[in-house]
Amino acid sequence: MGQVRVVEASVHRFRFELDKPFRIAIGFTKVKEEIVVRLVDNAGNIGWGEASPSPIILGSTPDTVLAALDVLIPTILGEDPRRLHYLVDRMDRVLLDHAPAKAALDMALHDLVGQVTGEPVWRLLGGSRAEPVDTDFTVGIDTPEIMAAEAEALVAAGFRTIKVKVGEAPRLDLDRVRRIRDAVGDNVALRIDANQGWTRAEAVWALVRMADYAIQFVEQPVAAEDIEGLAWVRQRSPIPVMADEAVHSVADALRVVQAEAADYVNIKLMKAGGLRRAVEIATICAAAGVPNMIGGMVESNLSATAAVHFALAEGNVVFRDLDIGERPETQLVAEGGSYIEAGQQLLADRDSPGFGFRRIREEWLVPVKTYRFGEGGEREGSIAA
Repeated sequence: MGQVRVVEASVHRFRFELDKPFRIAIGFTKVKEEIVVRLVDNAGNIGWGEASPSPIILGSTPDTVLAALDVLIPTILGEDPRRLHYLVDRMDRVLLDHAPAKAALDMALHDLVGQVTGEPVWRLLGGSRAEPVDTDFTVGIDTPEIMAAEAEALVAAGFRTIKVKVGEAPRLDLDRVRRIRDAVGDNVALRIDANQGWTRAEAVWALVRMADYAIQFVEQPVAAEDIEGLAWVRQRSPIPVMADEAVHSVADALRVVQAEAADYVNIKLMKAGGLRRAVEIATICAAAGVPNMIGGMVESNLSATAAVHFALAEGNVVFRDLDIGERPETQLVAEGGSYIEAGQQLLADRDSPGFGFRRIREEWLVPVKTYRFGEGGEREGSIAA
């Protein structure tokens, strides 16, 4: 195969507007701007990655991602992308935090290595097969009537699991859950996500009453930093508790499982900093007997595909919250990758190298900067016109 080097990295902005604002307990999203990274090796192979910044959850913005990439990209230029563990560790040594920027580069490196080796990423990660995986679909916060109607429409479209956003006034949340259960019937799984919106007492009050509606689990009922409170709620809740915003890093996962604060842990590539760290979080959780869910932010179908590959490869992932990238305005991958059909995420071609992207809508991307590894080994950067 010979020497392989990353010789170019280009950074782009990708902006889209949702047809309806997506509301959770701690905020809402209407317009989103992603940062997309394209890596090229010396044989012309291409790898793609995406950063999905969030000020309220990840402490990041498009501009902070761009600034972080300015530091991180020079650490991988000229390097062999197959040295994945080394390069991910190296990024952490040169810059603390900035998980979305690292996630974009980690994804692009995995995609590039797949192109180099001719293997799909799910197989590179150790997965044994690539069968379709069930996913839920999320109903954002709205009036109980509107949420119930949305849930009913999703079930008609083939989804067998609905995730319900709550975390406002507990009595109103209880009404939301009751109306949705009435609308979808008893054969649809319901899970709820409070996004840190309740106090400890509110959480227990609500969960004791919501248990009557066969709730599969509750995500992050209290503030992310309140690990003691999460454990306190778990001890008193008739509904299993999942940690989400409380677990970004490997260290966070260890802290939560040691505190016995959660029955499950939600992994997101944007929180973890990419696939490599996501695997490490899953390993810690598996050792502690704590199953995982794979989820996402408001992202395009590019990073949704990366999450699907992780779901296919990681045995400790038993829940999938992979309704990301399904809206028309988020379809950055025009051909290949993954797609949703009748409540399942599928790969367009399970044996296609890397993430299996056949065509990216590059006309949707706004160039920001290109970095190159020069003939003499120097690292160069140029600003897009």
